[in-house]
Amino acid sequence: MTRDRRRADEGFSLVETLTSLAIMGVVMTALTTFFISTTNTINKERGLQMAVQYAHDGVEMVRSLPGPKLAQGRSAIDVANQLLTDHVANLDLTALRNSMKPAVDSALSLTAASVNPILPIIPETRTFNGTVFARHWYVGTCVMDPKLSDAPCLLSSTVSNPLSFYRVVVAVTWQNSRACTGGECSYVTDTLVAGSLTDPIFNPSVTVTPPLPDNPGNQTSEVTVPITRLALTASTAYPPITWSAENLPPGLVINDAGSITGTPTVAGVYVVRVVVKDNASTNDASFNWTVNPLPAIPQPVDQTWDAGSAVSYTVPLTGGTAPMTWSATGLPAGLSIAPTTGVITGSSTATGAAAAATVKVAVTDKYGKSANATFKWNTKVAVMYPNATTPIALTKGVAYSGSVVVAGGSGVYTITSPNLPPGLSMTSAGVVSGTVTGGTRYLVTLNVTDSLGATNSTVVPVNVTVNSGLKITAPTASAPDKTGTKGTAIATQTATATGGTTPYTWDATGLPPGITLATTSNNGVMTGTPTTSGSYVVTLTVTDKTGATSTFSFVWKIT
Repeated sequence: MTRDRRRADEGFSLVETLTSLAIMGVVMTALTTFFISTTNTINKERGLQMAVQYAHDGVEMVRSLPGPKLAQGRSAIDVANQLLTDHVANLDLTALRNSMKPAVDSALSLTAASVNPILPIIPETRTFNGTVFARHWYVGTCVMDPKLSDAPCLLSSTVSNPLSFYRVVVAVTWQNSRACTGGECSYVTDTLVAGSLTDPIFNPSVTVTPPLPDNPGNQTSEVTVPITRLALTASTAYPPITWSAENLPPGLVINDAGSITGTPTVAGVYVVRVVVKDNASTNDASFNWTVNPLPAIPQPVDQTWDAGSAVSYTVPLTGGTAPMTWSATGLPAGLSIAPTTGVITGSSTATGAAAAATVKVAVTDKYGKSANATFKWNTKVAVMYPNATTPIALTKGVAYSGSVVVAGGSGVYTITSPNLPPGLSMTSAGVVSGTVTGGTRYLVTLNVTDSLGATNSTVVPVNVTVNSGLKITAPTASAPDKTGTKGTAIATQTATATGGTTPYTWDATGLPPGITLATTSNNGVMTGTPTTSGSYVVTLTVTDKTGATSTFSFVWKIT
């Protein structure tokens, strides 16, 4: 078990602390707003995509019907009430009434109720992905100047022999309190069907091939980057054709010829519907247009690695458009960054100044937009000996001399320990000497600092053999450590000792929360239920009648 001991500093003033907290609060508030806005936009676009499909399924059904059939079963009183009482966001019913005459079934009396209308007056509902969508039908008649291919269909016309059409407006509504004003979202579209069965264009007995748009497929672009002109194409038997589009990303426009140009201004995913119209009919195609935000590198966390250890660190990235190109300067020797992924790998061989290197990373995306960040890369001093996994064997009353060996740093090393066994001392160069006066087991912490301030620490077990006098016999040095589970009572653990003058008393430090120690019949009895997960360094101390003591340290891990 190691701990990263950094050089002590002078601390922060109250003003500095409050300023830091304020800055953190502002950043977290901004990020919260960003994530909420992004989630709302995605939810709205998912709903819109389902609404578009539901509406255009209805349009396709309408196109398959002869015009006079559209009013079948619709009573005058029900249609009038619908146009007066229905509410659909983004649909002006007054304007709708002024642009077409309500279509009703002439076989029904003025006050009769509707009878199984082909196009329902009461909204139909369907549920997609847990959201309820309502489809509203509005049917009317209008007339059009036959001499103008792009003439609007109006309530009346001053020209002679105008073309008569049925106009069907399809509106789909759904609820989304976060994404739409007032909580109600809507999508509205319409289509025209010839009013005469003998019309040369809309005669259902004649097969009319609608224009066939070539779907351009899903598109990807980036805010502030002008798009490459997207030219839409379609095949038709009745030229000329004109184009329009719904839900283009903000900043983009389409002209009648089907060219989409502009510079996206708002990141998001947009479900775009393009509509192509020829002299006979219309058709459409839908695709997703993803607008990425500019690339950004959130501030990387300063890295600390052991000298010589295998490294794998992915630099964080948001936004941008692939492919990406990465670069880095200041990396410790032995490390490199993958130019296509931003992953830093290798094995640090650096010493000296590289122990606290300043690393600058940069990324450039497909459109030449760049971002960069700077962070610290710290390389620890390596403790070569003693080995943290191999206990040091000492004997009480026998002189000992040994040295701590370190590497991977620069200049002169300073080595300290806060908890050597009693009787031992250590120089700053790591030379340990003396005669151990206590027992029975210790967990010794070694702290190492080089001349440039790079640090490391390690914990080494020390087993002390006691040939005479008080010593702890359980736990044992061969199996010292314990485990437990949070919320589950432990099996009773008994600590024992020999060699002293009874009675014995027991004490412990570092026990996991929920575990207690009591002295029972000269033994230390540990019971209880752990309440907190973690790894705990426990030190047991036994004291005999004469005041002699012995200690035993071990690790108790609670999962």
